Amino acid sequence: MLMLTHTCLLQQMMDDSGIKNSDPDIYIYNIAPDLLTIHPDIDARRTHSINRFIEAPLEHKRTAYIMFHLLVDDLAHYGGISLKYQDGFDPHSSGYTYLRGRQLIESIMELHNIVGKNISYNEAAYRSHLIIEMVYDLVILSHIKRNGSIQLLEDAIHFTLDRKGNEFCADISWLYGIDESHVRDVLKMAASYITKERLDRIMNIEGRIRLFTDKFGLKNNNAVFAEAISTLFQNALSSIENEDFLQQTAVTIRNCGWLPTD
Repeated sequence: MLMLTHTCLLQQMMDDSGIKNSDPDIYIYNIAPDLLTIHPDIDARRTHSINRFIEAPLEHKRTAYIMFHLLVDDLAHYGGISLKYQDGFDPHSSGYTYLRGRQLIESIMELHNIVGKNISYNEAAYRSHLIIEMVYDLVILSHIKRNGSIQLLEDAIHFTLDRKGNEFCADISWLYGIDESHVRDVLKMAASYITKERLDRIMNIEGRIRLFTDKFGLKNNNAVFAEAISTLFQNALSSIENEDFLQQTAVTIRNCGWLPTD
């Protein structure tokens, strides 16, 4: 899932746990597996391929919020929580985002054909799950607005950089073996783009389409393509009938024994 869904879900877990006044850096730990990949030397496999239930020493207890992110991703990508990282790509995964995205695969392949780009079934399956992740933020938009999740993230990145930078860098280095200077570079880069103004601009279908076309080099002026991708994203949004993933994920993670560390 994308960072606002991760943030909203952690807010729900913290509220349910009765913890109201945690420092906001926990929300940056929570998105760290994705955030770290903005550094050119760090990829998603490195940040996601760790055991889910590492027992962190007390001085690194906030890495529990990184584990929370990975547990959410396991449910979204595989349909269950794994003790270890599941290597390899399965286009027929039973994870929530792949199940919801399956009906989009043919349309995604046709979309690429419009602009003369052929992609494999596996790649179309991968992109289908990303579209579901992109539109899920819109499905839970009322929660995001009510919880102030966007402003929280902007405040959290500055709080972490300005007041908890040393601890955050040390924790990431301990967990992943990443050089602390690289981690600090990530925080500085993130502070420039995790802003309420920028995030507000992409909290609609048009904004999500821009994210998708930018990511995969699909920007063009083809009117047929524009209509097709708009229909694709509307169909993706319509395929999600309710917010069940949010609620079911919270229950599953709570039942597996994950607890906030504050």
